[in-house]
Amino acid sequence: MHYRFIKLKLFSLLVTQALFSNELYEKSLDELFAVETELKANIGSRSGSRDFLYSNVPIKVITNKQIKNSGLKRLTKVLQYFVAGFNSQTPAINDGSDHVSVGTLRGLNPDQVLVLVNGKRLHSSALVHLYGTIGKGSSGVDLNIIPVIMIEHIEILSDGAAAQYGSDAIAGVINIILKANGHQNSVSSKIGTNLDGGGNTIQGDIFYYTALDYDGYVNIAASIQDRQRTNHEREGENTPLGQPKSQNFTLALNILSPQENDINIYGDALFNYRDSINNAFYRDANSNRNNVEIYPNGFLPKINAKIYDTSLTLGINGEITNNTSWDLSQKIGYNSFHYYVRDSLNNSMGLNSPTSFDSGGLSFLQATTNLDMRHKFSSFNIAGGLEFRYENFAIKAGDEASYKNGGYSNNAGAQGFPGFQPKNVVDSYRHNIAAYLQIDKKINDFSFKLATRFENYSDFGATNDYKLSLSYRVKDSLLLRASGSTGFHAPSLSQSQFSTTGISGTQNNLSKTDTLRTSDPLAISLGAKELKAEESLHFTSGFVYQIQNNLSLSADYFYTKIDDRIMITRNIPYGEKSIARFFTNAVNTKTQGIDVAIKYETKLKNNANLNINASYSYSKTKILSFNDTTGISDSMKEINRIENTQPKDYIKLYFNYELDPVNVALNISRYGEFSDVYNSQLQTFSPQWSTDLDVSYKISNQTRLAIGGTNIFDTYPEKNRSNDRLAYSQYSPFGYNGAYYYVRASYEF
Repeated sequence: MHYRFIKLKLFSLLVTQALFSNELYEKSLDELFAVETELKANIGSRSGSRDFLYSNVPIKVITNKQIKNSGLKRLTKVLQYFVAGFNSQTPAINDGSDHVSVGTLRGLNPDQVLVLVNGKRLHSSALVHLYGTIGKGSSGVDLNIIPVIMIEHIEILSDGAAAQYGSDAIAGVINIILKANGHQNSVSSKIGTNLDGGGNTIQGDIFYYTALDYDGYVNIAASIQDRQRTNHEREGENTPLGQPKSQNFTLALNILSPQENDINIYGDALFNYRDSINNAFYRDANSNRNNVEIYPNGFLPKINAKIYDTSLTLGINGEITNNTSWDLSQKIGYNSFHYYVRDSLNNSMGLNSPTSFDSGGLSFLQATTNLDMRHKFSSFNIAGGLEFRYENFAIKAGDEASYKNGGYSNNAGAQGFPGFQPKNVVDSYRHNIAAYLQIDKKINDFSFKLATRFENYSDFGATNDYKLSLSYRVKDSLLLRASGSTGFHAPSLSQSQFSTTGISGTQNNLSKTDTLRTSDPLAISLGAKELKAEESLHFTSGFVYQIQNNLSLSADYFYTKIDDRIMITRNIPYGEKSIARFFTNAVNTKTQGIDVAIKYETKLKNNANLNINASYSYSKTKILSFNDTTGISDSMKEINRIENTQPKDYIKLYFNYELDPVNVALNISRYGEFSDVYNSQLQTFSPQWSTDLDVSYKISNQTRLAIGGTNIFDTYPEKNRSNDRLAYSQYSPFGYNGAYYYVRASYEF
């Protein structure tokens, strides 16, 4: 009954199209059902979906079919595979950052990218990245909490969009659309390993679809993964460099239940649990950080992160008239990140020190209420709404042994990650209220979109932002487009409320390091000021050219200026062997570049389908001026982190060849040069190529087997020259694990 209804609805749509198209009118019924309509995207507009290729702002869509053919099972890897300009690194020996993968667009920070699920804002991780990673001083969304098997498609808006979606949408927006109706139930498994350094991985996934009346559905997906650590230590060192050992479980739910009077009840839920372990630096036996009576040969501390992440969305929408619709929703997201330290000691406690510690943890809660309205007039569309968002950030202290000074030495706290102290404990909240409006109008071949948004935060005040986007269809095959907007990123609660105390320095030259809240009297005495919002100005201009029906070209130039970018200060000495740092609105920057994409699809003489996508992204960030008086202008490392630690350019060449029962997906990537600073020495790493391949064979209508690999030619980045402890830079955009090979199988029912 349900599938018959879907087919009748599809047939009705195609017949309607056929009335206005001689090409469709001449097709048979079977050919009509085989027609692939142009992909639609909702992102970047509150007035309904439209053809993504002819949008007046740059949008990319990754389809479910592309994701399935790639063989990838982690969302960060999917985005890195398909999107030139998306970067997600593989940090190690960076405390909590080892266990949460975040992503960036156009060389900006993780917290300058807004992530949506089914069009609703997804909460960020509670983790604050503090050390040698991209996005140091920020908290980003943990993208890998979503099981890839549940994804219908992904929309990427590469344009400033704070005037539409609010804080964080400076670099762009990623909208993950979960599977709706009509999908096959499926189970799949994947087993793989690295060519060198270990890293064995086993993963199983399941997706189950239940149809409800009138196109409703209940979809459930689950994924479980066991991943072993990799080891690429420098010769002569005892400090392994590699990905953590982890067990990861994710669960997702997506529901639509149509009711009478054009009312729909909908919802989605995500749950993720991750148990992840990685090491800190090795402590030599003769180091003043070791107690030889406990560890005669030295020791390797291990940081164990236990992460819980969940979100729940409930909503109801409907139509007042044929031209007026409304949507009311509530979304709640929560992330808990708890630190445990194993195989370590608190040297200040002497022989009384335990070797395992509970170092405390972080949590973040976000609740967002939205009311959206849309109305279609004869010549234009109008959309608007209200939003209320509540946020809570908390720090929980560790057990006393994880932070206490036992008096035997000044090297206090659990080595690897000293516990949060009672003075660090915080339970802080804020709220903000927003109102937004968007008007779309089309006049012949010219169209424009005007958006404005007002937000008022309880902790830092109010802001207004605006966006104007224009497009002009020169002819049927050529569209010119441009947009200009203002934007902002509100300082997160984690940036304004985080504090901790640790130990830093070389093995025999150690200092107590305090990361302070800006409200701390010590921080104020050292120059700290209340954080302000980052403010941005964005401009994009480009075109889309449909060269042939199956060949298109798009190119866009972009410019983003950001004032008052939030960073962590340099280490500021105070007292005896003590240093402090805090968050500050340190610099003003500009980022500019280009994005180019070519899409080609054809059916070959042997009836095979060939899809080719080629894309190029170039971006360069430059610090324009320094606002901070705490020495960032004198720090080569921090300046380089903003300007050069992410590749300047990317090339993506994607090929998909399909001749039933065989499918071949080939992805060739080039990552441009980047730089790292160690011991005050700058090293620039040359561009590198990486190749991914997946070959699958359909054994039956239900069963498919595949073999494949990522980085199949075993490419490694250049080795560090000045870092005598780590073989590879952790800023490498494609990691340092070499080739990874796998087999996978799937069964649909």
